[in-house]
Amino acid sequence: MITIFKDKKKKYNYESFDLKNKIKISFEVFPPKNIFLENQLFHSINILNKCHPEFFSVTNSVCINMRDKTFSVLKKMFSLTNVKLFAHFTTIGLNESLIKDIAYKYWNYGIKNIIALRGDLPSKYSEKIIYAVDLIKLLKSVNDFEILVAAYPELHPESHSLQEDLINLKNKVDLGVNTAITQFFFSVDKFLKFRDSCLRIGLKIDLIPGILPILNINQLKKFINMTNVYVPNWILDSFYQNSENINKCIDLSVNIAVDLIINLYHEGIKNFHLYTLNQSDLSFKICRKLGLI
Repeated sequence: MITIFKDKKKKYNYESFDLKNKIKISFEVFPPKNIFLENQLFHSINILNKCHPEFFSVTNSVCINMRDKTFSVLKKMFSLTNVKLFAHFTTIGLNESLIKDIAYKYWNYGIKNIIALRGDLPSKYSEKIIYAVDLIKLLKSVNDFEILVAAYPELHPESHSLQEDLINLKNKVDLGVNTAITQFFFSVDKFLKFRDSCLRIGLKIDLIPGILPILNINQLKKFINMTNVYVPNWILDSFYQNSENINKCIDLSVNIAVDLIINLYHEGIKNFHLYTLNQSDLSFKICRKLGLI
């Protein structure tokens, strides 16, 4: 296994790699809140097209006033890219009839690829919960969507055990799902242990690692507080030490992501999903360093 960073004292590694035609990259974006951010997003998509992505995915909010924005963004993206487009589909706030209506609308417009999710559960939520497994069944009753799901190498925030997570994932696989995108992580070992756990119970599913490029320590701490994700101390220390130097933070972020991808590539992983946060700069630099451009 290649390791670019072993500890916080190791210097940045500026080596470039040649993984063109050896790995596939995809990108996640989210619906912007105003026209300025929308223009910024579509500019980012034009930039990221140069990385020859396998697909783009567009997230879906559980907030009612934001729910339709996924569909409107996807419609505009059809004219910006020739690659496959996936719509995140969350069920919170919806009943079965509304889910089917949305599914028919997507299919009839040509959006036939779905990432099936329950969505974040609001506090004091009193409506019937439609889980991702139920959503998969509903989607398949509408038409033959290509469906991806989520996986959590370090446990879903609401999960009590790895076994519980594995059972939930197996229930989705039993419905014909064969690919999952993982929550972001910073430990190769934790991802590999999760993959081994899947294999140990005979769970045959392709795991696409989710890679989150981090720009600054405040952003990193925010994501830590929202998830169970383990962040090595040397990463935290490095961002703290360089908090006033944006260029070094960029180098650090790019090298962390490249390190993860290179290590996982040498463990047999060939597909990677970058959480872009609607910014092209870091993802583009990562792809360039990997030799994809």
